[in-house]
Amino acid sequence: MSALRKSDAPADCKSDEPAKISSPEQSLSERVRLLEAVVENFPGGISLFDDDLRMVLCNEQQKSMLDYPPELFRDGNPNMEDLFRFNAERGEYGPGSADEHVKRRLELVRQRTPHSYHRTRPNGTVLEVRGVPLGGGGFVTTYLDVTEQRRNQELVAHMAHHDHLTDLPNRALFNDRLQQAIAKTKRSGTIAVLCLDLDRFKPVNDQLGHQAGDELLKQVADRLRASVRDHDTVARLGGDEFAIVQADIRRRSDASVLARRLVTAMHEPFAVCGHSISIGTSIGISVAPDDGLSLDELLRKADLALYRSKRDGRGTFSFYVDEH
Repeated sequence: MSALRKSDAPADCKSDEPAKISSPEQSLSERVRLLEAVVENFPGGISLFDDDLRMVLCNEQQKSMLDYPPELFRDGNPNMEDLFRFNAERGEYGPGSADEHVKRRLELVRQRTPHSYHRTRPNGTVLEVRGVPLGGGGFVTTYLDVTEQRRNQELVAHMAHHDHLTDLPNRALFNDRLQQAIAKTKRSGTIAVLCLDLDRFKPVNDQLGHQAGDELLKQVADRLRASVRDHDTVARLGGDEFAIVQADIRRRSDASVLARRLVTAMHEPFAVCGHSISIGTSIGISVAPDDGLSLDELLRKADLALYRSKRDGRGTFSFYVDEH
């Protein structure tokens, strides 16, 4: 085989450029710059701690998000215990001993297990906090502002359980509250269930339109709210049907007192769309445990009592009576 002449050498073997050799120091420097870029561009707060829980780095987003003062970093980066104590002493963790707050959080970190939780700051900001232990020792903590997400979740949950027009509890939430009251009554106590229908409501819709009818329903809801105690439940079941759980009453006559107050409140004229409107309400009442201890039974008997009130002339209330 003939020798390969210089001019016959493959093109890709020829180069006028000097070879680029990366030193370990250059490679490490590039990795550090990359890490710093990732940290500073993280969409939230992020901090890194070494195996002794000393802070190695903390991005500006975290300092701003958690209102860290410059003095906290005057003598270099604080360690994790310093941060916990700083937060505890300014009330970030709620009431209680600062020492206990610090101790509990350090114990959590030293377990070296991933954890996450939501923390509500004194200013109302909700943070999602995540802690992740590193394989070679150390810890990464991240903070994301989830205030808007939490607010949206609460709004969706509220809408699912409240009437869109009056903002009263809807049937689903009413049933849940009634079930809770029944469970408590099974141990001790008495509750009343009041079912209400508005009298002469249909002519308002027919003569003045649905806008006036909706406005009237909102005013009715306001009067019902004002007539009960904070721990009672007023709900709109649909149309012009409302219901109340009167919890923790001492005697049957307490339901009579509330029913009279409701009849009086509904008898007063309403100012709607420039009109003075007089309606009224009919009410049926069942009482637990006397009339039963199931949701269906109490509602059925309150409905029967309501029918009796309407039959007797409206604008009044009746208790369930077993007519058999």
